[in-house]
Amino acid sequence: MTSEEPIKAGTLHGKARRHAPLRELQVELHKNRLVAYHYDRVKETTLAHYTIVNQRVVQLEKLPTDTQFGFTFEGGVEFQSPIKINKVYPDTPAMKSGEVYEGDIIFLLNGVSVWGKSHTDVTKIAKDGGKSMTLHLACLNPREIGSNGESESSVEGERALIAEIPLLMASVCKYERGTALVRSDGFEVVSSNGQHELSLFFNATTADVMSEWISAISDTITKLNKNEVEKWNTWTELEDYEQILHMGTIHELLPANAHYKVWQRKALVVTKGHLNIFSSLPDSVEGWLRPEESYYLHQISVKVMKPPIDERVQSSQQRANSIIVQSGTGKSHIFSFDSHHQLEEWLKGLHDASIAAVIKLKRHSYRGIWNDMSVMFTIDIDEGFLVEDMHHTMLWSKPFSKLKHSCDDGSSQLNLEFGKHGSDAIELLAIKLEDLLHGCVHN
Repeated sequence: MTSEEPIKAGTLHGKARRHAPLRELQVELHKNRLVAYHYDRVKETTLAHYTIVNQRVVQLEKLPTDTQFGFTFEGGVEFQSPIKINKVYPDTPAMKSGEVYEGDIIFLLNGVSVWGKSHTDVTKIAKDGGKSMTLHLACLNPREIGSNGESESSVEGERALIAEIPLLMASVCKYERGTALVRSDGFEVVSSNGQHELSLFFNATTADVMSEWISAISDTITKLNKNEVEKWNTWTELEDYEQILHMGTIHELLPANAHYKVWQRKALVVTKGHLNIFSSLPDSVEGWLRPEESYYLHQISVKVMKPPIDERVQSSQQRANSIIVQSGTGKSHIFSFDSHHQLEEWLKGLHDASIAAVIKLKRHSYRGIWNDMSVMFTIDIDEGFLVEDMHHTMLWSKPFSKLKHSCDDGSSQLNLEFGKHGSDAIELLAIKLEDLLHGCVHN
């Protein structure tokens, strides 16, 4: 780890694990990584420093209608904290017992002492009990130490590294993982070290603080990705059409089962000829040449989706800053971006790359039906739009300069509107194509 000055530094409440409690972190944004530290306040965990009150044994039984005992706990030796009940849910065995309260300390669980055990170990002990559970509970009050009457609760520790997140191809997401539900006061930074996914969750004290951090981290990620594209194209011996123009991470809406969809993090790469989709970041040149899915740029259309009315209500699974990418074969993908600025960058990158691909293609023909006859519909970069019969006899043509509007039905019907020279009248070409050439026409 280098010792360069951070781009941005400050204090945020955060965590590196999804189910860990939030705590105060010192966060540093460097030019290629995000680092989070915690100044440990080492809690005394010996019973000598506490007064034990309200000791009791509680027996819980799950009925056939119960799916859980009805409480959650926090703490563990890794958090330097006793195992403590932090939530009791209504209409559950725990609540109905009348003896389980939020803030209770668990000493024994199913006859096993949990004092000094990890959160994971205690979770396993709870699951091993089956449909019954025995809790030895109590409340702990810190004893007063010394003549000044202060309780001995914690001491300042050394700075401990919580997480170090590489920012190349990282993402900053304000949504709850996999959903379209916006976090009101927090965000998540997700990346990979080549083998495992790494993440940090942050809660900001104000919307302005959150916005500043998201903006700074996003800008750093964008710069790293652009630099990587330049290095990749310079150092690797790829064919011209394989040269990368734009790359980054997005979220795609995918089916989780027959009735529900989730947003999944993916890598998106635009080359001089293709749009490539990866489920995970490749770790070799060969990996980058084997995308999960790939589409010719001249055969896709890209449309910005209408934003949801209120992102605070998860009435649908749609996110803001989303696009739908549709291929000539009819297959579509819905992608969301971390911000409106990122959306605009991707739209520009896709548009410029698609135009370049069409220009390089110069001419492409497709089978179709026009006026109830089989025809060849051709787009020629020099001549414009051409319709020929199957014997190559020209039936109709129009230059690009006359095109006023184009649209399609997302399946096979293509409509082109042309303005006649010296007139406001509109001439319509309606043609059905076997393989709708979305991108080439609309670009």
